[in-house]
Amino acid sequence: MDAEEILRRYNAGETDFRGANLRSAHLQGADLIGANLRSADLQGANLILAYLSRVNLSAAYLVTTRLCGAILNQANLIGANLSDVDLHGASLQGADLRRANLTLANLLDANLSDADLRSSNLSGACLRGACLRGANLRHEKRIYDPANLRGADLSGADLRGVNLVGADLTKADLSYANLTETNLRGVNLNQANLYSSLLKGAILSDANLAEANLRCADLTHGKLERVHLTRADLSGAVVTMAILADARLDKANLQGCNLTAVNFTRADLSRSDLSFATLEEANLCEAYLARTNLTAANLTRANLIRAEMSSANLTGVNFKGTTMPDGEVRSR
Repeated sequence: MDAEEILRRYNAGETDFRGANLRSAHLQGADLIGANLRSADLQGANLILAYLSRVNLSAAYLVTTRLCGAILNQANLIGANLSDVDLHGASLQGADLRRANLTLANLLDANLSDADLRSSNLSGACLRGACLRGANLRHEKRIYDPANLRGADLSGADLRGVNLVGADLTKADLSYANLTETNLRGVNLNQANLYSSLLKGAILSDANLAEANLRCADLTHGKLERVHLTRADLSGAVVTMAILADARLDKANLQGCNLTAVNFTRADLSRSDLSFATLEEANLCEAYLARTNLTAANLTRANLIRAEMSSANLTGVNFKGTTMPDGEVRSR
């Protein structure tokens, strides 16, 4: 079936094109709203600016298909192979992409708001500037696997409030991304780039952020209990009023970080760099600070009850009103 035939039949009222062979078909700007293209072969087809709302493309083969600017709102793409597809600027609002293969897909500036992406594979995909507000990437045991976003480019993406529990974001680029109140519990962000990202109120409990780049990130009111931040770079970050109880921050770079009123109860900060950091009113009760660099840090009114500070560098520290490990309150 060629492009001319499918358009003629569609305009005549036919909508069922299951299993159609439309490989390399030229359908730029085509109107196929509501058509059934289940299991169709559209490899390499040109569907730029096409109208495909509510189209059934489940199990379809769309490898290298060009869908720039296409409208795929509420489309059914369950189990579709969209590897290396070009969806630059496309609208997939409310689309069903469960178990879809989107590896290396180009979703630059795409609209994926309210889309269902459970068990989808987005490894290596480009999602720069994409909108994923309200998208469903939730991990459901024995039903849907965690989202695979390994190495994905999500720089500048809108992920506000998205559920990414258990997702794999290893080495993903989330620089300048908006992750306000996003649920990232238990995610793997090992070596991820979160430079200047917005993580206000985000849930990162039990997440792996080892060696992650969080420079200049905003983690205000973040929930980071038991988070793994070994060797992570948080220099210049704002982490005010966040919860980092039982967190691992050994060998982390927190130089110049704003840690006002942070809860570091029982946190491991050994060998970390806290020089010039602001720790006013921080709770460091039972924290482990062995060989930590606290040069010129501001610990005004901080709580260090039962903290381990052996071999810590305390040169130029401001201890005014600080409660020391032995319970003594410093006057200066």
